[in-house]
Amino acid sequence: MNDAEAETWRDKEISATNYRNKLRLARERKGMSQHEAADLMAFFLGGRGAYYDIEEHEHDFTYCYSLNEIKRVCKQLDIHTRDLFCENTSVELSISEVIEIIKRHCVGTKVSISEFEDIAGWELESCLENPPKALDEWNVDCLIDVSRELKIDWRCVIAGL
Repeated sequence: MNDAEAETWRDKEISATNYRNKLRLARERKGMSQHEAADLMAFFLGGRGAYYDIEEHEHDFTYCYSLNEIKRVCKQLDIHTRDLFCENTSVELSISEVIEIIKRHCVGTKVSISEFEDIAGWELESCLENPPKALDEWNVDCLIDVSRELKIDWRCVIAGL
């Protein structure tokens, strides 16, 4: 799959979740305006404008914020990440399990980690020895691309966050 095909596939995967609407509904259920949410999350999102962008711009949340930052936003809105991105995912995978799958995949296919990074389109090596680091370094877009190459459902990882 070339870069354009991968991007189109990823965009389709993310759009299908309707996560921005779910995020807005969660905020409204909590009785918060966008301004209040922006004020509450400004510190860990890097400013007040960040929350507005998350609700208003497709892919801002999935590209600009790490998995841990996404978890923090969800926690502030009293929802789980699976509530935003998953419909009926019963299987959960931890980020550590994904890292182990990457290692096994590379050994089994005789592909170096560097080659796998080129195929997936993301730098991953720094997380191989410290899997929790991926929660701070990976975003949802990265997770989707890596999962596609491993032939696992990225939503299972989101459900396991």
